[in-house]
Amino acid sequence: MKRFLVATLMLASLGGCQTSAYYAEGVSIHERDADQAICRDEARIRYPTNAITRFTPRVFNPGTTTCDAAGACTTTQGYWSGGEAYTVDLNEDARREAAAACMARAGYARVSLPSCSANSGASASTIMAPLNDDSCILRSGGTSMIVTP
Repeated sequence: MKRFLVATLMLASLGGCQTSAYYAEGVSIHERDADQAICRDEARIRYPTNAITRFTPRVFNPGTTTCDAAGACTTTQGYWSGGEAYTVDLNEDARREAAAACMARAGYARVSLPSCSANSGASASTIMAPLNDDSCILRSGGTSMIVTP
């Protein structure tokens, strides 16, 4: 609960350009990534892809008649547009929520922090440090690391 409270307080105090990641003080990045993979897999099993095809609305565009000053008129025929197919996964939201709930049960909070700037002095660490006003998210090799410069 302490981890969640600290993360929530940090979320409330920060503004500006933010990015988010799962956080639990003292946990290794490797352990967090493994827990996240387990939660994603559990959510995928519970809420498998349920894709359906939908269609954009069809709209009738009526023909037009235009005439010039000499009285010569040109008429274009009306036509239908729209009706393009697209796919929707009906379980996508439930799967995302199930994965987030799993991470919360495992002791992680989703925190939003600014991205680390190139001159912030932030360096990668394998353990998530305590949060403070200088904490930021460092992206390295496809992994999001919460660091305190």
